[in-house]
This record gives sequence, structure tokens and C-alpha cells, in this order.
Amino acid sequence: MMKIIRNKYFTVIWTILRVWLGYQWLTAGIEKVTNPAWVGSNSGTAITGFLKGAVAKAGGEHPSVQGWYASFINNIALPNAKIFSYLVPFGEILVGISLILGALTIVGLVAGAFMNLNYMLAGTTSTNPNLYTVAIILMAVGASAYVIGLDRFIMPSLRKKYGKGARVKNEI
Repeated sequence: MMKIIRNKYFTVIWTILRVWLGYQWLTAGIEKVTNPAWVGSNSGTAITGFLKGAVAKAGGEHPSVQGWYASFINNIALPNAKIFSYLVPFGEILVGISLILGALTIVGLVAGAFMNLNYMLAGTTSTNPNLYTVAIILMAVGASAYVIGLDRFIMPSLRKKYGKGARVKNEI
């Protein structure tokens, strides 16, 4: 199995998936940053509506939002909606850039998967399960996901500076 994952042809497939995933994050973040209901004069408006909709899904016999997550929304997210209104779009943009460039890829994948998980916990399906699954697959293939990318150069220097850590093969 490891031979398949590390195969140079599969490395191209992992790179295409990584860049596609990054593009999804980047475009979602840019869309939010250019919307005044997310960032700007009316910041907090869009996320407040989203979060209130999530809390409404926490009731009933078969809630799509768990009670503990609704409590998190009510006690932490809603009172800090303006902060989250900036964190979400700029976080999406940073994840997108990370994945497109293949720079700190694992950090970008973990952050993106964490955001997808939160969106799903808030009762939103949309493309989140697809994006989450691709992120998990790319995390599972490890360095093969970023051999073609800036991590090919970043990771060896980080390993040299901070110790053992992730290894990146310098050949395709």
C-alpha cells in the first residue's frame, strides 16, 4: 500500500486534490471577505444568522445539531460573532493559500478539516463532507501530498532547526 501512496504518479493525483481543496477554501474565504455582512460595516450579521439557524436545529426529536454544540454556539460563538466573522473568512483564505502552495500543508489540512467539522456540527452539509474526506485522505498520505509544493523545501529546514519531525523526500 505504501508503494502506491508514494508512487510518483499518485503524487501528482495528491497534488491535484490538494490544489483543488485549496481553491475551494480560497474562493469561499474571498467570497466572505468581500461581503460586508462578514467583514466590514455589517460584520457579524452573516455569521449570527448562520449560528442562530444552527441553534434552531438543536431541538426536536432528531436534532441535526447536538445540544453540547448548541451550548457552545450560544455561550461562546454568538457573544463573539464579530470576532468569528473575521476568523472564519481569513482562516479559509489562509487554508486555501497553504494548500495551493503546499506550504505547511498538514497545518492547512488540519485547520480546514477542523472548520469543516464545525460546519457539519452546526448542521450544514453542503460540500463539507466531501472537503473533510479529501482533507483526511491527504493527511493519511502524508508527505506524498506535498512533495510537489513549498513544503518540499520548508520541511527539511524546519526539521534541521527543530529536530526530527516530518520527513520529505526531495525526489519525485
